[in-house]
Amino acid sequence: MNAFKKIQHYFIGGAFAKTDDVFEQVKAEVLFNFTGFFLLTNLPYLFVAANRTIHLSMGISTIIALALVLVVIKRTDNIKWATYFFLINFFIQDCGHYAINNGRMQEQGILFGLLFALCGFLLLDRKWGMAIGFFILAMYITGLYNINNDFALWHVPPEISDPPETGNFKYLGLIPMLLNMYLISEFVKARTKAEKQLAQQKRMIEEKQKEILDSIHYAKRIQKSLLPSEKYIIRILQELK
Repeated sequence: MNAFKKIQHYFIGGAFAKTDDVFEQVKAEVLFNFTGFFLLTNLPYLFVAANRTIHLSMGISTIIALALVLVVIKRTDNIKWATYFFLINFFIQDCGHYAINNGRMQEQGILFGLLFALCGFLLLDRKWGMAIGFFILAMYITGLYNINNDFALWHVPPEISDPPETGNFKYLGLIPMLLNMYLISEFVKARTKAEKQLAQQKRMIEEKQKEILDSIHYAKRIQKSLLPSEKYIIRILQELK
């Protein structure tokens, strides 16, 4: 077992042991791998936002929150609770950036919104994904209204807002794109693994079933060879009469 697998087992081994559902086990792997990747990809944001106190604080809080997701997985052995915790933190971070940008959703905001919805679909179920998707759409429409009506709903000073996606900040747009690609690839890989496990389990069940039926047929043959035939019994009864 390599170092990564050992770390993965340390955090999600308990959750694996609590369920035989291969798809729940798949979600555990995806959540752990994606959380770790998300945490690493947030590190560049700290360097780019180093001279902006608010943005640096938000970046640090995101990393702490992601690290706490791993702690929740380890302490509770419950993937669903860890997923809820992950999505709540994602919601807080998304709403924070949305608010300080006065509802403006630039390329990064749209990609992170898409990522939020994908997390709902892939880590929970279709209902959660749809609910988050509609929520992101409502945010986008509300933001457009706020901007197009001279900040009628709320207004945050430009010096607090996220900087324009120019210069070094332009490269940060690659992060949510990579995260979307990574989440989908991890889910596809894990689902393929789960389907192979199910196929293997099905083959084992079929083999066991065949062994049981063969044993039953063999026992019937032995029973038939030991017991007298029906004709023989009838003949004996007739002789006795």
